[in-house]
Amino acid sequence: MEKPEFSCAILSKLNLDDIEKVVKEAYRKENSPGRPPRKPMGIFKALIVKRLQQIPSERELCRRMWKDENLRELCDIEAEENPYHPSQLSRFKKRIGNRRLQRIMNTLLKELLEGGVISGETVDSDATFVKAYSRRDPHDNSRGKSDPEARLEETEKPTSSATNCT
Repeated sequence: MEKPEFSCAILSKLNLDDIEKVVKEAYRKENSPGRPPRKPMGIFKALIVKRLQQIPSERELCRRMWKDENLRELCDIEAEENPYHPSQLSRFKKRIGNRRLQRIMNTLLKELLEGGVISGETVDSDATFVKAYSRRDPHDNSRGKSDPEARLEETEKPTSSATNCT
């Protein structure tokens, strides 16, 4: 299991100002009516820690935040506050969306390269074909219904083995 100090060292090398601007775009303005959100950057940091420490689930991350004061501090959780709930982490990801997430990832990669945390010399790609079952699109038999970009093999149509007996 990775130590929180490792995550803290990586996060300390990053300039999160640009990322904070992108994250705040997904939330309402400060003087809007309603309950203010939990600290969006704290939730972002928690999700980064989840990746860096290879924590398998959001529930496990929350369990660790209950126990580990250093992790709570790293994720901007005050001493009297409860850690983030798994549903808050899920809503954060949905609220940010794919487009903003791509911008955040590009900014993060740039910062990690400039900070010397990663070298960026090697890129690995796994193009292994995985055999999986998928419902076919009723309008186009060569595509999957749930994943239209999936390439599907042609399946053999079952042949009738019944014979006419006279």
